[in-house]
Amino acid sequence: YEVIHFVCHHSGRRLISHCHFARNDPEHVCRGPWSIVREWASANQVCFDCQRAIFERR
Repeated sequence: YEVIHFVCHHSGRRLISHCHFARNDPEHVCRGPWSIVREWASANQVCFDCQRAIFERR
């Protein structure tokens, strides 16, 4: 996983690649702990929930 820190001060996880077990599992389920590979800050992006809230206010 990678962690993205958004401008709105929320953070989100994104899957980079499946683990060995998930690649071989038909449902792509990994039952192990998450491994954060990298973290980065987004300079100009808000999270999905904040985008939706901004859109609904219009």
